[in-house]
Amino acid sequence: MDRKAWIVVTLCGVLLALSMHQSSKNAQLLREQRLAEEQQKAAEKAANTPSEALPTLSVKKQAIPEEIGSEESHQIVTPTNNFTLSSLEGGITKTEFLEEKSVHVSGSNVTMNDLGRNRIGALTRLSGDSLEKGYYQITSRDENSVSFEGQTQNNLQVRKTWTRVSEGPGKDHRLTFTLKLSNPTTGEISLSDLAIFSGSAAPVHLNERPNYLNFFWNENGEFDSETSGYFSNFFGADPTEFRQKIGSTNFIGVENQFFATIISPHEAYPATFRAVQRTVELPSERGNETGNSFQTNLSLRDEALPAGESRSYTFDIFMGPKNNTLIRSLDGQKKEVMDYGLFGLISHWLNVLLNFLARLFGGEGWAWGWAIVVTTLIIRTIMWPLHAKSTRTMKRMSKLQPKIKELKEKYPDNPNKMNQEMMKLYRQYGVNPMGGCLPMLFQIPVFFGFYNMLQYAVELRNQPFLGWVADLSQPDTIGHLAGIPINILPILMALTMFLQMQITPKTGDKLQQRIFMLMPLIFFFFCYNFASALALYWTVQNIFSIGQTWLMQKMPEPELKTAKNADKKSWMQRMADRAEEAQKQRQAQQKRGTRPGQKQAKPKKPRGPKTGG
Repeated sequence: MDRKAWIVVTLCGVLLALSMHQSSKNAQLLREQRLAEEQQKAAEKAANTPSEALPTLSVKKQAIPEEIGSEESHQIVTPTNNFTLSSLEGGITKTEFLEEKSVHVSGSNVTMNDLGRNRIGALTRLSGDSLEKGYYQITSRDENSVSFEGQTQNNLQVRKTWTRVSEGPGKDHRLTFTLKLSNPTTGEISLSDLAIFSGSAAPVHLNERPNYLNFFWNENGEFDSETSGYFSNFFGADPTEFRQKIGSTNFIGVENQFFATIISPHEAYPATFRAVQRTVELPSERGNETGNSFQTNLSLRDEALPAGESRSYTFDIFMGPKNNTLIRSLDGQKKEVMDYGLFGLISHWLNVLLNFLARLFGGEGWAWGWAIVVTTLIIRTIMWPLHAKSTRTMKRMSKLQPKIKELKEKYPDNPNKMNQEMMKLYRQYGVNPMGGCLPMLFQIPVFFGFYNMLQYAVELRNQPFLGWVADLSQPDTIGHLAGIPINILPILMALTMFLQMQITPKTGDKLQQRIFMLMPLIFFFFCYNFASALALYWTVQNIFSIGQTWLMQKMPEPELKTAKNADKKSWMQRMADRAEEAQKQRQAQQKRGTRPGQKQAKPKKPRGPKTGG
């Protein structure tokens, strides 16, 4: 693929991404408009029928159908998590991450599940409707555990016990949940429609991209996930819920960009996993605004509970940051939650290197910023030989441009012949036209691996750098101009990219060169609101490339010399010669009036003149 093709492919990819981004914004505006219309209709309906109970548009905690007793809260506190449990539904109301500061609400920590419709562990029907009957009674409690007892609407006696995990990977983020169901009646009770609320997730901040919000499951060792795209159908009505029957449930969960809830049965069993999308209010610097959330339910075993018998279910509940090292330390293939994508192996090892360097720099202050800088320098140093070879190839190709121009003028109406002569020219001087593309081929997986790693690197949250960067996981906004954020690093990225292209040897025609010079502007708009860590990586890479190109220009210019193996034809040239020979044969046969593969008829001998007699 020549440089022109790479430019076209890159432009198409960037334009497609911009189109998808704009479509996402338009869809969000449409949802907000629809929500406003629904709120207006609901308000009008409420004014006309004040006694009728109306469903809330944004997700609120589901009320108990029959309020008996009063709500009591209990907290289980670890060095990293503050689990708040309630006698209302006997489950986790919210989890506060004590080491993770909120982006928009100053002085507060990040919380999870506080926008959920139910408490984690609440007994529901698979449809999501609550089965709890009144408040639970707290029968025992201490700093490491709490037990609730109560009854459901279908007369099941319920005991829920929550216990802090004392040892093992991620223990400070985990609780053990034991659910005991007893049938005190004289007949059996079906559990076929029984489920627990298995957690919710909403964006950490308003700028979080829709594809960061996911729900996932693991069936027989196979990991799968869905995002907001499941609830968007361009050809019909949008799906209202997701249901997946799982033959053997290893774990299920829900996540946003940086945090996840993972629920694992101690004994895998066939279950149905359900997820719905709901509108919630998210805090921001402009006040509360609307966004999407996922609410999930996991069914219990499809069985009946005979009279006088009991069933117990035990689950491991993990609620914590998507730290690569932490998640990979968990058992049961939970490392798949760090779904870095196609170049996941590259992302994993870059994260390991980034963490090592950050610890080397002290782990605080600007340590993570310097770790990104040094990681970039290491990557570029490893690629130096490829870049040097590419630069020399581009310089030699630029010296061939006058000869290539002569070939274009010589064969304006015969592109096949022109291409064959160009290949001969490249072979004569030992120039590989693909040599200039090799660094790009190697940089693409590294770039996407680095990008995917940085977008999920919870370690970068609230990490400062360079004085004006307050959070490497967010854009480095220093202010607003007419409502437009001013981000410094993307501007530096575009300027350094432009300077790099100015000093790079020019190849191709003028149109290709003009398109290539537009790349800094395109990437500037594409990456403007990305995390400052990504803009920092790209800026450092550009500065390194500028220095590398400057150094290469100080070296002696490569000379165009006839290659030693110029007479030896390459495989491509041999194929081209065969194609040319076949074409000549077809043209010759067409002139003789025969088809390919058909023998030419022998000419008949002329007959002599007839004579009378």
